Amino acid sequence: MALNRPFSYLLYILVGLLAFSCVQEFPATVPFTRPQPPANSGPPKEQPAPPKRLFIANDKVRLAIDLNMGGAINYLSEAGSNVNMINNVDLGRQLQTALYGGPYPYSVNGKDPVEQWKYLGWNPVQTGDYFNHPARIVSYQQNQNLLYVKTIPLIWPLFDEPADCVMEHWIELKGNTVHVRSRTTVNRTDTTKYEARTQETPCVYLNAPWYRMVTYTGMQPFTNGAVSEFTDRDMITRYATENWIALLNDQGRGVGLYKAGEFRYRTAFFGNSRAGNEFDEASSYMNSDGFIQIDHNGQYEFEYTLVVGSLTDIRQYAYNQPRPATAPNYRFVNDRQNWYYTNTYDQGWPIPNELNISWQRVDTTKANFRVSSPLVFWRTADIPKIYVQAAFKTQATIARIVWRKPEEIDFYDIPGRYVDFPIIGDGQYRVYEINLAGQPGWEGVVNQICLLNPPSQNRFEKGSLMRLKSVTATRP
Repeated sequence: MALNRPFSYLLYILVGLLAFSCVQEFPATVPFTRPQPPANSGPPKEQPAPPKRLFIANDKVRLAIDLNMGGAINYLSEAGSNVNMINNVDLGRQLQTALYGGPYPYSVNGKDPVEQWKYLGWNPVQTGDYFNHPARIVSYQQNQNLLYVKTIPLIWPLFDEPADCVMEHWIELKGNTVHVRSRTTVNRTDTTKYEARTQETPCVYLNAPWYRMVTYTGMQPFTNGAVSEFTDRDMITRYATENWIALLNDQGRGVGLYKAGEFRYRTAFFGNSRAGNEFDEASSYMNSDGFIQIDHNGQYEFEYTLVVGSLTDIRQYAYNQPRPATAPNYRFVNDRQNWYYTNTYDQGWPIPNELNISWQRVDTTKANFRVSSPLVFWRTADIPKIYVQAAFKTQATIARIVWRKPEEIDFYDIPGRYVDFPIIGDGQYRVYEINLAGQPGWEGVVNQICLLNPPSQNRFEKGSLMRLKSVTATRP
């Protein structure tokens, strides 16, 4: 989250939410036009606190977190260099965690959000807020190769408002890599069930010289195929089929972001210059951009690795990691396995060995609801059947599985993109075997699936439930 966020970033937030509304059904209150900053956007901003950095280093990398920036990473360089790659023009840059939830807008304790960011909703940001207030440090530890920091983030669009959650980060140097583990514990008094949103887990802002956005987007991952390079300025989602993305300079060096099993990333560039340092407005951006369903009392952990060096270094690190799953193997024991909902909800956190989902639409003016997987990379030839282990309590007699292909920006509920299967609505667990081999459209690569109630069954939806234990390619 950028303190004086460039208008291009603002355009991303508004147009991006609109673009995804047809898929993810974001709130209808999101404006369709790009607003101008108000003449008076609230109390004046504070002067940023002076840096209070804690450094760790080895023979490859030098890194620091800043206790006056919520413990976010605000310094990263190759060993032997004094050039900081991280952009620090405001408290919304850095390399940090930022989360998103409802309502939109979000007001609390008599505070209303600054106008140009009010549709961000509940938006805890690790570093601080729009007004330059730094987030609160609860505790920290430091040794030669490891940093730990516990932070109470601030709500970005509100004036000095602590978020009702706590973020913890463990940061460890390993050769030319930085391994980060993040845990956020939420404790909101608002128990409303809001829809999932994409998160910044993490967001990475580098200085303008690292303007080259590079990843592999092809359909033959892990075969050393040609990478894609982007130098556009717009905030754009990338389908990264090798689970990494990178920001590089003219010499081909920079930072790669690897996240196991993650295929959804975003990139952008702010400003007009490809020169500048950590206190200049121009910067490049990348993030891990998956959907998370934020509960009022949930706990969310994720890990990622930063690889410092050349494109070869970054890609080789990804190639050395375990390969992502090539078929569905979701077993909902302790968490949602990154599945999420559109226009419906489950019983919430904690997850009691199943997902207990309302099998009906929250908003009946919309065509349907969806129970969606995260992005994946599956070859359909390897998946002749999918098994859904579920208990339906409903008068409906049919359910539907829908799939997307990488070139499609949405789920299309059209022939060739779904299969209906019979269900029994007596509340008893069964394994539903869905035969996909030979089905029209079940070919090539699919990158997401979802479950829903076909429109023909909507008359039976009131009070319907689905308890979902697993979705797998082999019989459970």
